Amino acid sequence: MNIAVVTPTLTPYRDPFWNTVAKQPNVDLHVFYCTKGTSDRPWEADWQLDFHGEVLPGRALAGNGSCYWNPSVARRLAESQCDAILLGGYNHPTMVRAILYARRRRIPYYLMCESFLGLRRATYRKILKTPFVRWVVKHARGILPTGTLAREYLIHYGGNAEACCFVPNSPDLDRLRTLARELAPDRKRLRAARGWGDEPVIIYVGRLIWKKGVDVLLRAMKHVVETRSARLVVAGDGVERPKLEALAAELGIADRVDFPGFLQPDELPEWYAAADVFTLPSLTEPWGVVVMEALAAGLPVVVTELVGCHPDVVNDPRVGSVVPPGKPEPLAEALIRHLDERLDKETIHTLWDPVYRRTRHAAVAEKLVDLLRRTANEPTHAIR
Repeated sequence: MNIAVVTPTLTPYRDPFWNTVAKQPNVDLHVFYCTKGTSDRPWEADWQLDFHGEVLPGRALAGNGSCYWNPSVARRLAESQCDAILLGGYNHPTMVRAILYARRRRIPYYLMCESFLGLRRATYRKILKTPFVRWVVKHARGILPTGTLAREYLIHYGGNAEACCFVPNSPDLDRLRTLARELAPDRKRLRAARGWGDEPVIIYVGRLIWKKGVDVLLRAMKHVVETRSARLVVAGDGVERPKLEALAAELGIADRVDFPGFLQPDELPEWYAAADVFTLPSLTEPWGVVVMEALAAGLPVVVTELVGCHPDVVNDPRVGSVVPPGKPEPLAEALIRHLDERLDKETIHTLWDPVYRRTRHAAVAEKLVDLLRRTANEPTHAIR
């Protein structure tokens, strides 16, 4: 079966998944990228691709790092002789061109989606987008939501619930779990290398932009350190960093907060191994790959209700807590609870095992290819 994927950019979590899809029996996989990378996610894209991967010539429109035009997308899809097209969205010209190509050639397309109805959007955008989104979703042969909330979103807009496969934005859980166990004996060394003592450590990983809610986290941390000897690591970079460093000083907690900057994916396992609790306090977050990274590494997590992965990955109150967005007090209370519980990483692994088994790449790839084989040959009506 020839499968083509059109997706915005190379990522260190999605590309290993495509490697697993490419290894399914009788699958020939082409992945077409709109861009190699973006300035706010400076990954070193040197990981292995076990499929036909190609960055299409094109450009970001109006300086927007999430809106692309790649004129050759239809031609390259035709040359791939694909039986099915998987689309990583519908909100920019390249994806629209791919959808129109699929409709004209009567090739089934499937929508990958991580949006959900609770995400914050301007009212005018909802009004303008609704007819178009309904048309795109209605004509998709199947839907590939990241999780429960994205499935509700797609069905709301007319998606086919009978042709649905969850395709979460999962990192390589097998690799992360193995590394966590290998690094466990080195925990004291890893902490000492970072200048940490015996105090428990909370870690945040992500961009330093307003929607991540890191200012709320710093205000929550002020509450935490009033009663607990704890340290916070804010790993990432972005336009808000100077303001956040200034806020930490203003709150009197600068000596309890580390800003190590952006960390490459290969660096993160050691930081997770040295830490005790992970948090993602986002004000809006379609999914949250780093939450799954942390859980695979054996850390309990504290996330907000607007982190899209929470219904699917926070499967036990000992594994994690879900709190209202934008409120320091409940965030602080949840962080303190998990700091006090001090569950070891193997206990977290055991509690989280049901999620691990159903979201690991091999399990998802098998279900995805099965859906494509079952549904791709159904009749498709062309547009003229």
